[in-house]
Amino acid sequence: MQYYTVTADSYEEAVRKATELYGSGIRIHSRRDYTTGGHLFRRRRQHCEIVCYLAETGKEESQKSKEKDISEFAKEAKTPDPSTLSPSERLDTEIYRENEKLTEAAALLSLNHITGKLYEMLLKDFPSSGDVPMILSERILNSVAIDYERQVHPRHFVVFVGPTGSGKTTTLAKAAYLYSREGKSVGIITLDTYRTGAVEQMEAFGRALSIPVLSAGAEDELIRAAEHFSWKDIVLIDTMGLSPHDKELNLKLAGMLSVLDKDRTDYILTVNACMKEEDIMQQGTAYSRFSPSSLAVTKLDETETIGNVLSFSAGSSIPILFFTDGQKVPETISKASGALVLEHMKGLGLDMQGFRKQVTLQ
Repeated sequence: MQYYTVTADSYEEAVRKATELYGSGIRIHSRRDYTTGGHLFRRRRQHCEIVCYLAETGKEESQKSKEKDISEFAKEAKTPDPSTLSPSERLDTEIYRENEKLTEAAALLSLNHITGKLYEMLLKDFPSSGDVPMILSERILNSVAIDYERQVHPRHFVVFVGPTGSGKTTTLAKAAYLYSREGKSVGIITLDTYRTGAVEQMEAFGRALSIPVLSAGAEDELIRAAEHFSWKDIVLIDTMGLSPHDKELNLKLAGMLSVLDKDRTDYILTVNACMKEEDIMQQGTAYSRFSPSSLAVTKLDETETIGNVLSFSAGSSIPILFFTDGQKVPETISKASGALVLEHMKGLGLDMQGFRKQVTLQ
């Protein structure tokens, strides 16, 4: 049996070309999709190569039979176009299995629960040689967005939003201490007058940190509190946790915060690092009306990896501002950095968490 190789820019074009050259009696033996170019001054091009052979036929077939043959051999040969596959499905195709480094990198990303847009960015054009953890570490550093601008130059009003239990109040207290330690004058306003003991908790933090605290339960009270702290460099505002089903409270909070100068206000969304990515996505949707400028990632001490948060950050285009890793105020807060990101990733060679555990046991 004789085999013929046909190459074109797409699978459909290769089939058409093979039919014109060898007739409708051909059958597809195999298919390979590959890319050429991509170097300096050369544009990347997609190609499809099919290997086919002629089926033995007897009498001359009718036009209808020929059309059926064409449909059948196309069906036999039809494997998914790699451009339509998900990253995990793509690794199952023959052309991608050839790159063992890519497979290793994909396994590391899955180990760290990295998905979606960030997953694709980190695996795009992955080299077939080199140290995979080192390559991934460099790519993560170049891909993860950190809000350095607001770390250094926060706006006048910094509003912390997030569900109950996300560590919002303690994170705000830690951030207040962090900014005051840098020489900025800080005031705190709490709007959480609904949760029992919330105001008292914030006032206790204020006394411990020597930072003044005011509470506001209505728009006029927030205006007065904001005016009282008008001379402060930063005014941190704590909010009540919201339920998507509590429309009245949602509207009340939105109404209260509308009195703040939008050009001088940032919203920080607190995200629990232990949450699954789909839960974080729901949380992001619930607070999307406030257009959060940054993320404060909490409870790092309760998880081994933050790939879920990094994936959410990349997918939502919201950079990371703070990391917190415990309940102690004010010690357990850090400004986000590339080194801290890598510390909380598994298998990349910077296992500081494991090192700290060993030191503690000793």
